Amino acid sequence: MKKIPFYLVTGFLGSGKTTLIKQFIGRYADSKKIAIIQNEYAEVNIDSRELKQTGKSFELLEMNNGSVFCVCLLGSFVHSLADFIHQHQPDQVILEASGLSDPITISQIISSSALGNLIWLAHSYTIVDALNFQKTIERVGRNTHQIRVADTIVLNKCDLAVKLLSEIRSKLLIINPFAKIVETSYCKIEFLQDSVFHLPISLIGKNQNESAGRPDVGSAVIKCTKAVSAENLDHFIRKYSLITYRIKGYVDTVNGPVAVHTSFEHIEIKPVPDNPYHTEVVIIGPEIDQKVLQLEFENLCNQN
Repeated sequence: MKKIPFYLVTGFLGSGKTTLIKQFIGRYADSKKIAIIQNEYAEVNIDSRELKQTGKSFELLEMNNGSVFCVCLLGSFVHSLADFIHQHQPDQVILEASGLSDPITISQIISSSALGNLIWLAHSYTIVDALNFQKTIERVGRNTHQIRVADTIVLNKCDLAVKLLSEIRSKLLIINPFAKIVETSYCKIEFLQDSVFHLPISLIGKNQNESAGRPDVGSAVIKCTKAVSAENLDHFIRKYSLITYRIKGYVDTVNGPVAVHTSFEHIEIKPVPDNPYHTEVVIIGPEIDQKVLQLEFENLCNQN
C-alpha cells in the first residue's frame, strides 16, 4: 500500500482550525478521498457539524475526551487510525488536533509500528490567533510547541490586530525561524500539498522535546432541552467568557436557536435556522466544574 500524505493542523482554541479544514475540504473533496480526524479535548465534538455542513464527501474519525498526543489516548489513537485507514483507503488524512494539544510527540505517531507504513507527514499547519496571541503564549506553554512543529504558521485574524502584526511575526520567528508565516483573515491560504516536513529539532532542545502532558484545564458539556431567555444566555456567556478559554455550541433560546462562540473575551452569538440537537455547549478552561455549570444553566432556563 502506498503511503498516504498526512496533514497536521494545530492551533489554540478558537484560532480557526475548523475554518481552515473546511476550505481544504471545499478545494479537494471532489477530486480526492479525504479522511479527517477531529480531536476534541471535551467529551463532545461540536466542530464536526460545521464540516458536515459543507455538503462535501469525506470520512470522519472523532477522538474525544483528551489529546491524542497524550499518553492517555496515544496508544488507542494509533490503532484506531490504522484501522480507519485500512477500512476507508483515503488519498489524504488530516488531523485537526485539540486546541490544548502538545504535538511535540507527533513523531511517535508517524513512526509507530501500526502507522509507519501507512502515512507520512506531508505538512504541518499551526493557526495563530493574532488578536489573542500574547494571551495564549503567556498562559498555555504548549502553544509554543504547536508553533515549533509548524511548516506553515497561519497568522489568522490579522484584520483585527493590524498594529500587532510586526511584533507577533518577530516573536514567531524566534520560536520557529524555519516556518513560512502567512498573514490572513478567515484562514484563506494556498495549501502546500505534499511538501516535505522538517521538524526543527535544533530549536526544541532536549528538555523541550518532552511532551507537556495532559493540560491542567477542565471541560464541561452543557446540555438542556429547555429554552433560555436571550438576556439570561447573554449573562451566562459574558460571565464565563472572562474565565474560560473557549465556549462553543448551540443554544435554544425563547427567540429561536443560536450558535455561540467565544475566544477569551471575544463573543459571538448568532441566530441559526435550525438546531435539532437542543442546547449543547462545550466549555473549556481552568477549574471547570461540570455540575456547577449545568445546574446554573438549568436554573437560568427555569427563570423564563
